[in-house]
Formats: sequence, C-alpha cells, structure tokens
Amino acid sequence: MLSRRTYLEIDLKAYKQNLEFFQRKVSPTKVMAVVKSNAYGHGAVGISKAAVESGIDMLAVAFLEEGIELRNHGINVPILVFNYFDPEYSSLALENNLTITAYSIEQMKGIKSVLGNQIRKLKVHVNVDTGMKRIGPSANECTSLIEYLLENGFSIEGIYSHFAVADEAIEQFSIEQRKAFESAVKTLESKGIKIPVKHLCNSAGSLRFNREEYNYIRLGIASYGLQPSGDFVIPELKPVLTWKSAVSYVKTLKPGDSVSYGRTFIADRKMVVSTVPVGYGDGYSRGLSNRGEVLIGGKRCKILGRVCMDQFVVDVTHLHKKPKIGDEVVLIGSQGEERITVEEIADLLNTINYEITCTITARVPRLYTGKE
Repeated sequence: MLSRRTYLEIDLKAYKQNLEFFQRKVSPTKVMAVVKSNAYGHGAVGISKAAVESGIDMLAVAFLEEGIELRNHGINVPILVFNYFDPEYSSLALENNLTITAYSIEQMKGIKSVLGNQIRKLKVHVNVDTGMKRIGPSANECTSLIEYLLENGFSIEGIYSHFAVADEAIEQFSIEQRKAFESAVKTLESKGIKIPVKHLCNSAGSLRFNREEYNYIRLGIASYGLQPSGDFVIPELKPVLTWKSAVSYVKTLKPGDSVSYGRTFIADRKMVVSTVPVGYGDGYSRGLSNRGEVLIGGKRCKILGRVCMDQFVVDVTHLHKKPKIGDEVVLIGSQGEERITVEEIADLLNTINYEITCTITARVPRLYTGKE
C-alpha cells in the first residue's frame, strides 16, 4: 500500500549493470553478492533474485535468519553466513543448506554436539583474522582450528579474511593483510591442506587487491551503486535506490512563527512551507533537522525545524510554482537537473553511505523497476 505515496524505487537494471561491471573487471575471479541487512536496505529477496538472474552463483548474509528468508523465497544458490549463531540452531543451517563461518574451536564443538555425525554435510568457510580483530584466529593460529575441523569430520569448503582499510588511499595495511592471508594459505598447503575456495576482497578492495587465485570477491556496497570509498571514485557505478514521497500540506508562515518540536526554527520573514510525510520512524535521520534538503519541482528545498517521527517541514518559498498536495518529493535521487546522493546525506550526518540505506525501515515499501 502506498497510502502516503512514500516508497523506495529499486532499479534492478542498474543493480545488474553494477554486478556485470565487476564481473568483467575481476574475471576470472567471480562475484559473491553480499545481501546482508536486507541487501543494505534495498530488499534482500528482490535483490537476490536479480543477482541470480545475472549469473551470480553465491550470496552472502550476516545471520542465519537472513539466509533462511532467502531459502523460503526459493533462492537456491549457495549462501554463506558470516556471523555467529547459537549452536542450538545448527540444524536449521543444515536443513536450509547454508554455508557457515567457522571462527573458533569452541564454536564448532557446540555445533558438533548438536549435529553429531551430520556435520559432514555442513559446508564451512573459515574466517582468518588478518587485522580486523573481530572474529577468527590470526593467520598464525588458524591451523589449529582447521586441523580440528578436519579431524572431526567437518567439510571445509572455503577460507577468507576481510580488509580493514581497503577504502583508504594508503595501501600499506591492506597489503600486509593480503600477505598474512596468503601466508596462512601457504602454510596450510605445506601441510597438505588445500581449501578449494579463497576470498579476501570487499567492494573497496576488489579493484585494487584482487588476485586471480582468489575464487570470489565479496561485492556489497558497490553493487548498489554507492561509492565504497571517499578517497577514490568508481564512475561506472549506477545508484540503485531512489527514495520518493509527496507533499502532504502547504501553508504560509508569518515572521515569528516556529516550526516543529523545540521551536528550533523561527521564521524571520513570510515563508511558504510544505510538509513531507516521512520521519525518523522511516529511517530518515533526526540529524537532518535544519540541515537536510529534498527535491520538489526540480529544486532543493531545505528542512526547517526538527525531523519528527513521521513528518518534517521544508522551505518552498523560492519555488517558481507553489507546490500542491500530492506533488512528488525526492529524498534520495534525481528530479529535474538536481540530485541528492546517499553520500551527501552521509556527509551531513558524519557517517558512511552504508548506514543511510541500511537504516531505512520496513515501513517504507520497496518497489522494483527494471525487471526483465
């Protein structure tokens, strides 16, 4: 239902073009599409189906529930689960044919206690810590975990690590991480342990540090047409998400009138303002109060006062044509010759583009365009 004419427009054609760009650039390495956190806010099911249609043969999610959701919607390609789940749910990983991440012997003992001999059917990728310091043994210590897995009948399909600063201009730490990862692989191979699938590079690292011997890059933020770094730009990326709403009310302010909670904006002149039926309950940050802008009539219109849970007010005094109820409002995307980018909003909020799209809530419908 679009009762307030507020929705995300997700351009699947643009998404597929982004995937295809990276598929060409990193070949023969393949692309693993990362669709965690509801595909970075774009809608995991719709995005995952588009990825599979584009020839993607492996997806990645953060948590078990995310993988199960995709299975429940008929998505059958391999799905890697990056993060922790309580061992009591191990049978669900097996039943849904999900590939899990191994990062500690304690974790895997718990899974074995639940699955018993069925662990041979469970596909595992090992996470090696080369510098993130989140989960996983170090490159020097991962052998003991892998030997435990092999001795206890687990099926090790892959090994991977993750860059900490691949998005930064200075490459030294990323190069050190790559060396540590490759050293761990060589140490294992010297012991006769050969793990079929290897992956290291994220979006930011894929065009800088990928090697032919890696089987996959893990493509997340860039697949959605969002820049993976503030230090370099990939001009070929096509933004996938547009956020639209509508004018819900138009009124005139007189000097001295205040707007919204806290009276943080007080008019110093006669002004025409419009209300937009969107707020922080939708994931449109309260931090944009008195700072953010939207597009109406192809022009930028500044937010006045505080963003509320469900509404905010913008200045439309400067518009050549006075808006009317129902007129289109663009919060993210293009209208006329103007564009508001996710990166622009992230800069205003002193955060990253990832957070902006990931925090758009479920009450904003996702509508898919560009379907074949």
